[in-house]
Amino acid sequence: MTVAVTYGKRKITFKSYLQFVGLGLTAGIITRLSDFFPNDDIWSFSSIATLFGFWMLTVTLIIYFSISNKDAAINVLLYLLSMNFSYYFLLYVLGFLIPRFYNNGEFQWDIFMLYNVFALVCSAISYVLYYWNKDNKLSSVLYALPVSGLAAETIGVGIYLYYNHTFLFQFVFDFFSLIIIGLWFYRKSNNKLVYSATTIAITLTGYFLVYRPFI
Repeated sequence: MTVAVTYGKRKITFKSYLQFVGLGLTAGIITRLSDFFPNDDIWSFSSIATLFGFWMLTVTLIIYFSISNKDAAINVLLYLLSMNFSYYFLLYVLGFLIPRFYNNGEFQWDIFMLYNVFALVCSAISYVLYYWNKDNKLSSVLYALPVSGLAAETIGVGIYLYYNHTFLFQFVFDFFSLIIIGLWFYRKSNNKLVYSATTIAITLTGYFLVYRPFI
């Protein structure tokens, strides 16, 4: 028998949570397999696993399509933990088959646990971000936060692409994600001025603190 909790017209079931586990496992496998592509050519497809754009986009979508603060936190936690597991477990397995992935036959427990802690932090942040459904100025600020993260990375990757002629794939991915999510959340925000001002301020702060030192 399936245990279900109803929120409005939707239901949360054990199966629905398993879907986020499956999504995370799939994301971890795909991003790990991207390491088979070169990381120093113009496209640098493997950048999807090392930069933040893909994770910011997918986590934002998971929060948006959740149906409560608690649901968003659980969904994001399951997604990130599952992604983290498949990403590093596949690395461990590939290490026995392909020399370039070999790590002395050891599982990278230190990095694995670090990113599990990061998943818990993101889960807590997701709980807070879901408050963007409230009809007040704070919701406009919350809508701006993930957009600002994408914008900061788009600027950073764009400048890096200009000078180093690599990460073109990541720039294209971030740019179109920014346009789609940015315009979508702009329409959803109830205070366009607060949304725009927050986006600009956080974007510049994020760029200079996170991306500028590496360019």
